[in-house]
Amino acid sequence: MAIGLFFIFCAVSFLCYFIVPMLYQKTLEFNERRAQELKNKMERVLPRHNIKKITSLYMMAPVATAVACYIVFPPGEMKLAGVAVGFIGGFLLPGIYTQVLITQNRQKFNTQLIDALMIMSSSFRGGLSLVQAMEAVVEEMPDPIAQEFAIVLGENKMGVTLDEALNHLYNRMASPALQQMITAILLARETGGNLPVIFNRIVTSIRETNKVLQNLKTLTLQGRIQGVIMSMLPFGFISIVTSTNRSFFDQMLTSDIGRGLLIYSVISWTIGAFLVWKISSLKDF
Repeated sequence: MAIGLFFIFCAVSFLCYFIVPMLYQKTLEFNERRAQELKNKMERVLPRHNIKKITSLYMMAPVATAVACYIVFPPGEMKLAGVAVGFIGGFLLPGIYTQVLITQNRQKFNTQLIDALMIMSSSFRGGLSLVQAMEAVVEEMPDPIAQEFAIVLGENKMGVTLDEALNHLYNRMASPALQQMITAILLARETGGNLPVIFNRIVTSIRETNKVLQNLKTLTLQGRIQGVIMSMLPFGFISIVTSTNRSFFDQMLTSDIGRGLLIYSVISWTIGAFLVWKISSLKDF
């Protein structure tokens, strides 16, 4: 008995001395990499002085959501499940939120691109160069397009060629309209061309494309609403059943057949929601 306790003590001491510090170090390194990735993404959508504050908040999100779910979930085994769900949700939500901000920023940029092209076209007609036309966009347009064009001008002043700076802009704000603008600028710099006329054609093309996309979104609106409603129905059904007759739903958790049906329903719900989302979603063209 004493020998067994001695080995258990040695094993616990080994874990505390070697394994726990190593896991802690790996966790710190992973959090630092994740913070850097989030910082690089947030630089596109937030001012620099807010990035550090938001990044620190994102690092605390898993712990905060785990504690919140521990408080909200009912006592018993559901507490541990709530902690796991909260930790995973807090780990995933910051990245999702960041991606949403980037998407919104890119959509706003594409919306402002029409006005920017008109300003540049007027500047060309007034005898200004390409760099001066971009400076006019920075002065007259709001963010994010003013910020992105300012980055292009800053890179150019630091010694980066204008072609490379425009390619960097496309990597940050990739869109068919921006690709047309950059291609027109590069071709005009190599072979010559009437940029005001080309920009007017690009503006017309963008407006027609936006009209088609708006019509398609209107036609698929009903499908998206149906998808949201059908996706939320299982959660509503579970909440109603558990609030009215808890023992009726407990059969799904205690019996093998019930657990199998729950697993099958979750898989079917996931596949159905994914198919509805794919059918109702649109891609830029």
